[in-house]
Amino acid sequence: MNRLKEAIQKLYKTKVSELMDRLGWDIPVIPEDDTIIHAIFMLRSNNHIWVVTNKKDMKVVGVVERVDALRALLPPETLSYAYSSTHLIAKNVFMRADARVGDIMTTPVITASEDMTLKDVMVKMHRYAIERLPVVDREGKLKGEITLKSILIALTRGYKESS
Repeated sequence: MNRLKEAIQKLYKTKVSELMDRLGWDIPVIPEDDTIIHAIFMLRSNNHIWVVTNKKDMKVVGVVERVDALRALLPPETLSYAYSSTHLIAKNVFMRADARVGDIMTTPVITASEDMTLKDVMVKMHRYAIERLPVVDREGKLKGEITLKSILIALTRGYKESS
């Protein structure tokens, strides 16, 4: 048990910059003014897509997950529901030719910075029930992402190395 405790303590102190996946071809990114059909094509092979203002500035403004695409495809009458005394209508773009990614993205985005510790990232992930965070600089520009999967891999690696 001491090995596991040591591995966890080491993990807590690790900076995001040491473990994050850096922005590259394998991190899905789409501009907020892109078409929803393009996002749907991307979601066939990705669980999520980081939404940015544009490909030049790369400022993160939202995220699109598969469930967001589902809501966009459902008929409007399935999305209107009452909660307490408030009547809510979920985002829907059913049959709208001018719909864009920004119309279906989830906002605000919970982010991480490169200088955060993994302990702080894990607390955020738990608090918001999410498994990935975009890593951004001070201006909100996308630098990469940190995922629960990469944290678990780092933990198991640290555990093996402590033997």
